[in-house]
Amino acid sequence: MKHRITIFFFLFFANCIFSQTKKSIDSINNIAYETKLENCVAFCKVYKKNASDAKKINYPLGEAESYSNLSLMSFFSGKFDDNFSYSLQAIAIYEKLNEIEKLANEYGEMGFRMNKRNPKKALYYMQKGMKISEKNKFQKPLLGIYNNYGTLKQQQNELDSALYFFRKCLKIKESIKDSVGIPYSLNNIAEIFIIRKQFAEAKKLFDKSLKIRILRNDKYGIADSYAYLGDLNHAEKKYDEAILNYDKSLEFSLKYKFNNLLRHNYKMISECYEYSNNSKAALVAYKKHVFYKDSILNTETNSKIAELEVKFETKNKEKQLLEKEIEVKNTRNKLIAVSSLALFIGLIGYLIYRQQKLKNIQQKQEFQLKSAISVIETQNKLHEQRLSISRDLHDNIGAQLTFVISSIDNLKFGNKIKDSKVTNQLTKISDFTRATIIELRDTIWAMNNSEFVFEDLRSRIFNFIEKAKFAREDVAFKFTIDEALQDIKLSSLVGINIYRTIQEAINNAVKYSEASEISVDITNENDQIKIEIQDNGKGFDINTIDFGNGLYNMKKRVEEVAGVLKIESNINRGTIINILINKNQ
Repeated sequence: MKHRITIFFFLFFANCIFSQTKKSIDSINNIAYETKLENCVAFCKVYKKNASDAKKINYPLGEAESYSNLSLMSFFSGKFDDNFSYSLQAIAIYEKLNEIEKLANEYGEMGFRMNKRNPKKALYYMQKGMKISEKNKFQKPLLGIYNNYGTLKQQQNELDSALYFFRKCLKIKESIKDSVGIPYSLNNIAEIFIIRKQFAEAKKLFDKSLKIRILRNDKYGIADSYAYLGDLNHAEKKYDEAILNYDKSLEFSLKYKFNNLLRHNYKMISECYEYSNNSKAALVAYKKHVFYKDSILNTETNSKIAELEVKFETKNKEKQLLEKEIEVKNTRNKLIAVSSLALFIGLIGYLIYRQQKLKNIQQKQEFQLKSAISVIETQNKLHEQRLSISRDLHDNIGAQLTFVISSIDNLKFGNKIKDSKVTNQLTKISDFTRATIIELRDTIWAMNNSEFVFEDLRSRIFNFIEKAKFAREDVAFKFTIDEALQDIKLSSLVGINIYRTIQEAINNAVKYSEASEISVDITNENDQIKIEIQDNGKGFDINTIDFGNGLYNMKKRVEEVAGVLKIESNINRGTIINILINKNQ
């Protein structure tokens, strides 16, 4: 530990004194790279300073190396959008400098780091790096690319292809005695053996990998190897042994903030406890997994990656566009000289005609403008009134309901009430008040939009079903929606009535049907939206059932928007609720 701290202060000292020299920039890049996994955050600062200094002294290669290292630091720190951005900056400079080998390596690394977020793009970038390396016989980039390409093939369940590339990579590493890379290849081959149930062969390879990493004192590698051993035990259904190995991996992962290993270990520990019927411990581990879960699958991160990629591709095409523009410009100059006179005469004639036409339509345009302004003013007033009402609901009624919940909780926990009936009644009042707040928020959501696309409604339904899944883990929920409905616009009245009806149908199925499966299917049928809510529960006799407020309200809401609601149910055969609503409302 003392040795690492000494290196850290040396780097900052060297950076401060010699930051304006190429030698010091290269030195910092090389030394920091060897110890990067133990001080990701600290070395990000070093590399940023290094990149800035390289740019100041016009040393593009040093700048590119700093961006490449920053990309790797960002990946291990879980900052995936920064990881992608820094790689693109490094690639742009390598291409400009014609550093083909470094370019191939960076393409391969970038592809591998995004393999779980976007497999298609990962395949594209890794193939690009592989082609460059094989064409120029670059051995160093191929080490990583073969290994990472095999990993992607494994994810696609192409095991023979994956094993082929893993062994090609291992052969090269063993020929150059690469003690850093050999364990990765051994682990990858062992993973294939696990999938094929060849556990003994996998154990030998994992043990060999761990031994090499312990000798190197490779902190990330040791944590990674213990995680692999845990995966082996998990596959063998030796859950107690698996948890011990995952815990060993967590010791290093927590200390050095290896976020990708933290997410994996907690997820697998949760599964081990679940299979061992320890649901409480499983839930605790799963919550930790969720906390560290990669944010790259959400829409915002994917959008950032797409944006950065477009910028990068645009820069690569600028040279080609510039050359074409020069050719077009020469041809255009000749045409301009010939056509300028004719264009001038035509322009004068057009202006005279246009002036005359403008006089004829000016009054009509003024009238249309006044009408449009009047409509806009009316709409703005209505919107302001709607916003005012929604603010009052939120600030006054919402605050009062929150106060009621707080007061009930104070009564329950501030006063030691021994009467269980009183406690239960207070709990019911608190739950009802919370449900009322949720209903209030949904109403405000509808009021704040005079109209919205069906995608907004889809998100609302999806969130409600996700909450239902959390509340009833014993019920399998399914939600599908026709993509053709995505851009259809609905009025706020239609939208809230559809949402409330689906919400009530799901609640009824959860409460009364005793179903194990509940599905919501929304399809596009000609000029109508068809909604089907189905469960496999105990059902009921339509002819004898007493329709309560819930079913009555559902029917009333659908009829209010000129729709049709039909209920089909049979004893022990489940219930189907069909709703048809016109799209043009």
